[in-house]
Amino acid sequence: MKHGFIVLVSIFVLALSPAAAPAQGLFGGGLPALPGLPSFGNMFGGGGSCDTCEDPSPFGLFGTVGWNYQTIDLDFGMLTDPVVDIGEWKHTYRFGGVELGLGARVVSRTGFGAMAKFSILATSNTKDTEQYNEANAGLFQGSRHWTAKNDTYCFDGMGFYNVYSSAALVGGFRWNHLDTSFDNPTGAITIASLPGDEAVLTTNVFQPYVGAMIDQGGASYVLRLGAIGWPQLYGSVKYGQTIGGAIPAAARLDGMTAKVNEGYFWEIFGEYGLRNQMLMGAAVSVFGKWTQYHLKGTFDADWTAIGFPTADSERFNISMHRNSWTAGAKLAVPFDVPVPFNF
Repeated sequence: MKHGFIVLVSIFVLALSPAAAPAQGLFGGGLPALPGLPSFGNMFGGGGSCDTCEDPSPFGLFGTVGWNYQTIDLDFGMLTDPVVDIGEWKHTYRFGGVELGLGARVVSRTGFGAMAKFSILATSNTKDTEQYNEANAGLFQGSRHWTAKNDTYCFDGMGFYNVYSSAALVGGFRWNHLDTSFDNPTGAITIASLPGDEAVLTTNVFQPYVGAMIDQGGASYVLRLGAIGWPQLYGSVKYGQTIGGAIPAAARLDGMTAKVNEGYFWEIFGEYGLRNQMLMGAAVSVFGKWTQYHLKGTFDADWTAIGFPTADSERFNISMHRNSWTAGAKLAVPFDVPVPFNF
């Protein structure tokens, strides 16, 4: 929980500090007003009172395109195993690709607003290194390499409230899905391995969060910086693997579905852009963000192996550490929607 407390303290320090931001700027001395750089379409919709904002409408749609790079470290630990003598093992892999996103936002003149976004990552195959430590004998004693295929997407819903003209408190919920399939094992060292071996990982991580977002700017430009996070994660992790050949399986690990019972999540982001009033207020911006989460879970699993009865109720622990970097561009288009009340 130490990381969780650090996340919350950092976020609330940011949330309580924006009163000084308008005078000093985000980076100490502030930035000069750049002519011709009015307010921009942002990641989360608002920031500042809508009585003075430059958006021509409180409603808007936006799309994003960017490059995303991720690192994943996946660790498994086993208490006992009477069938296949593996005490612990780990996967380490990296992948990148083009991230596409589509969303909508709404901002009221009372300072409240909301945003919803769906994004998907198109990736190419990458290499994974798997290491084994038989019977928890100390250092990892065996390894092999896999071809890893990744499929990941994310849904994010956020609400916010402008507590200052240049800052907002935010809160929301994120669902992050990842499928990784491992095949074509090569370079096996001290581990039974055949070309037909395979492994599959599926994670669904639910991430509530709170945070703060600071806007520094005016009619000519906007610079936005924020942080979100939460000291607990929820969801599930499912994993299966064969060792020594899939048909027939010399050893197959099935039934591994863990409930996430511990973890933390945090993210920092920034964005800067231009708005063209001649094009109905459409905005073009660049953005960047860094996201990290760490989860832990515990589960039971079934081993099946040739010449052995099925071994069930084996106890495993899982730990997953995931980092994500994204940089890209965004187009935001406001539009007018008549409403029968004072929005």
